[in-house]
Amino acid sequence: MIIELFLMILGFLFLWKGSDLTVDASKRLATKFGISHAVIGLTLVSVGTSLPEIFTNIYTGLRVNAGHEVSGIAVGMILGSQISQITFILGAAALVGVMYASEFTFKRDVPMMFVAIAMFFMVGLDGEVTQVEGAILITVYLVYLFMINKQDHVAGNIKNELKNGNHKEINTAKQGGIALLGLLILIIGGILVVNNAETIAAEFGISNTLIGILVIGPGAALPELSVAVSGMKKHAEGVSLGALIGSNITDPLLSFGAGVVIAGFTFDKGLLWFDIPYWTLATAIAVALMWPGHRIGSRKTSGIILISLFVVYAVLKIAML
Repeated sequence: MIIELFLMILGFLFLWKGSDLTVDASKRLATKFGISHAVIGLTLVSVGTSLPEIFTNIYTGLRVNAGHEVSGIAVGMILGSQISQITFILGAAALVGVMYASEFTFKRDVPMMFVAIAMFFMVGLDGEVTQVEGAILITVYLVYLFMINKQDHVAGNIKNELKNGNHKEINTAKQGGIALLGLLILIIGGILVVNNAETIAAEFGISNTLIGILVIGPGAALPELSVAVSGMKKHAEGVSLGALIGSNITDPLLSFGAGVVIAGFTFDKGLLWFDIPYWTLATAIAVALMWPGHRIGSRKTSGIILISLFVVYAVLKIAML
């Protein structure tokens, strides 16, 4: 048991370091191609920090295909990660500094967070999430990316940089190689976390879903914590808030969908009537705290409220054991 716990922690470290390498390389490439901090956060950084969830979901799908019923790990991880991000991580970042969001973010990206939650709820209604439903989740996410590209002219900026070469100091091949190294480390980390979490859950008689919610989910959200706090310290507040909002769109749609298209997942219906409503409520409170002036952190009480929401959720889940 000690060995499995050590390997799971090692897996988290691999996930964190792999994400760190990939995100840093992605940010340099985004700077090279003239993409704004907010768009970097919503796209490259949010996908980068969601790579632990993406690869863990993919590996979980492969395990399910091999006959191991570990769907609960994937489902629980998405819930645990998203609730951790919108409460504890956003709250911690709000205690460090002030994050700003544009009015456009509130019109486009904040509503999309609630769309992602609603779709996650709907695919789980019958207790089975099919491969077709996984493909639908991914498609909705791709449509969202297309919308961002069209409205923020991302492709045009990239084309202009390739033509004019305004940032020759950033080596595209080098940063691409660093990103690929990060992805390799992420794959190893995902394997270590899922395999050993499965063993620990069986040893203690705890459901895979609960392990996913209370252990793997918050653990997989560590890259978002690192990026959020780092962004605040480096005066890249748009990256911090964009990454958190973007991850709450990426994970329920792309990360979860990536695992489901490999093998359909079972879905604990009990999550529909407590965990997902709590996630929705926490998101609504976070948005309400951000709404005045489109910022969060100017009043430190907002950070305390959000962290308290995470503590209450964790205590309630443990009390339900």
